[in-house]
Amino acid sequence: MDSSTRAIVRGSGVAGLLVALLLIPAAGASGTTLTKVKVDTYLAAGYERQVDGRTCTAASTAMMENFIARSDLGLRQLSILAYEQSHDALNDKIQRGSDPLGWASAATHYSVNAGDATTYRWVAYPSKMAALNAAAKAIAKLHKPVGVAVWNGGHAIVMTGFGASADPNKGAFLLTAVITSDPYTSGQTVGQHRTWAPDAFPFGKYLQLDATPSYDAAWYGKWIVIVPID
Repeated sequence: MDSSTRAIVRGSGVAGLLVALLLIPAAGASGTTLTKVKVDTYLAAGYERQVDGRTCTAASTAMMENFIARSDLGLRQLSILAYEQSHDALNDKIQRGSDPLGWASAATHYSVNAGDATTYRWVAYPSKMAALNAAAKAIAKLHKPVGVAVWNGGHAIVMTGFGASADPNKGAFLLTAVITSDPYTSGQTVGQHRTWAPDAFPFGKYLQLDATPSYDAAWYGKWIVIVPID
């Protein structure tokens, strides 16, 4: 694998929801890449608003489990946050929320509540499109949502699905849409169920420096997603 697609991967944790690949009728201007495949794990009943400013990763974890279970599991965000903080790399004396390590740990741990034990891992990519393409491949393969660290690592949302020119796990494809659910009520990525053109999706480099040096080095300047691997 060359350097343009190499990812830094760390895992935590311990694992389907059946969402069909939907064939979308071809439409659009000549020369435009058309969406032929769409997968979306979103469930309105499973959407969560974060209960306070600290719980974006916890609310996103709850949504991820709800979407896998196809129901509202009633998971408590503050309990999820406490679990994340006991498994993350942040300084417990100063942290308010959590980090990719804690988020992946919680998404794995709480997946047993969804009836489908899943291992989630954080993955750091060298480019936005590498991260989004990897997220789409994971969703297409496992029909499970992906976590995305947005606002330069200051916020957590869920990528529930995607649109693409072809099945990402059956050869070359071009990502045509990113579908997300944001647990917060404002900001660049706000939206309970929102579809973006990939180049317009505001997904920037992780620029937080509040963890241990080794994790800071692994995350800083990369695009971070929390992906299911089984």
